[in-house]
Amino acid sequence: MIPSKIEDIIVKFLTNAATLNELEVLHEWIENDNNAKVFKTYIETHFAIAIAMNQPDLKKVKQDFLKDIKKEKRKQQLQKITSVVKYAAVVIFIVGASFLAKNQFFPESIKESISSREEQITLQLANGELKSIKNGAKEVIKNPDGQPLANNDGNKLSYQDNKEDSSPLVYNKLTIPYGKKYNLILADGTQVVMNSGSVLKFPVKFSNKKERRVYLTGEAFFTVAHNEHKPFFVEANGMEVKVYGTEFNLKSYTEDLTSAVVLVNGSVSLADNNSSKKEEIKLVPGERGSLDRRKKVIKKDKVDTSIYTSWIKGDMVFKNEPFKNIIKALERNYNVVIINNNEALNEEHFNATIETKYESIEQVFNYFSKVYDIEYRVIENKIVIN
Repeated sequence: MIPSKIEDIIVKFLTNAATLNELEVLHEWIENDNNAKVFKTYIETHFAIAIAMNQPDLKKVKQDFLKDIKKEKRKQQLQKITSVVKYAAVVIFIVGASFLAKNQFFPESIKESISSREEQITLQLANGELKSIKNGAKEVIKNPDGQPLANNDGNKLSYQDNKEDSSPLVYNKLTIPYGKKYNLILADGTQVVMNSGSVLKFPVKFSNKKERRVYLTGEAFFTVAHNEHKPFFVEANGMEVKVYGTEFNLKSYTEDLTSAVVLVNGSVSLADNNSSKKEEIKLVPGERGSLDRRKKVIKKDKVDTSIYTSWIKGDMVFKNEPFKNIIKALERNYNVVIINNNEALNEEHFNATIETKYESIEQVFNYFSKVYDIEYRVIENKIVIN
């Protein structure tokens, strides 16, 4: 049963009369899974029937709808942009939930669909052999000698059964291509969620050494198993993070100029490995430590950690982010090629929340096109911004 207040907002939404505040209420209500199902059924039984009976001009509805978004956008301060993004997210939910998905609500230019490139997650063994890690496929990974090395349950790769001994360190390397994420459990029980476009080099077991050390390129969220006698280190493009048993996000893509650690719980310190001083900067929960790799300067600031960990749940959150950074993040997440011929746009800043579970790359760019007047075309499976 839909509350009368929510039903009124839905009707306003479908008739293009809802305010931003009302859309905020609707968006929060839909975030509940049970409400989302009720909402979908309501749309299918009420709105679909209305269209079948009356055959309204969907093109005109779409134009008026987007016109109102722009009109409302001009009335608001920049801080209100996220509400407009949620407005688009609600539209996209309807598109995915009902017959409108059949290209009736999107512009002609996007009908040339964009196909994400399909690449495999790979595990490189100590002898250089590559093994494909398949989502959903359960298997036992064996070392070059045919002995069990790790278990893949289809969602995560686990080395947790490997016990410490006095043998030399042997490394594996897990590579996550664009468009994918994967979970890894190291031999000590440390949990790692790896984001798209990331590589982690790690020991198959932490032998009797005085430390635990792994090497990251890209982005990952670590939940480190506590061991006060054996500190955990992550090296990432010249930055060294020392961990004392904690939860943190580390982002350090090679093409970025900055490496950053966001601490959720516990305690970490970071240092520039390429500096002669190698001064440690300690963080407390809620702080971000950033290394400018060109200037070799480390700074820290207070942040909302949920913004930097939202990718784990499938969301992409941008707050006052340059468009060039948004483009790169979209390429990694959707595994597509985006060419920006509008250089001035690169330095413009935007706020956006993208629910990647529900929003395709086509829908994301349709939103940017209509709300921000960003012109683009799809050419040979590439998004070209003019």
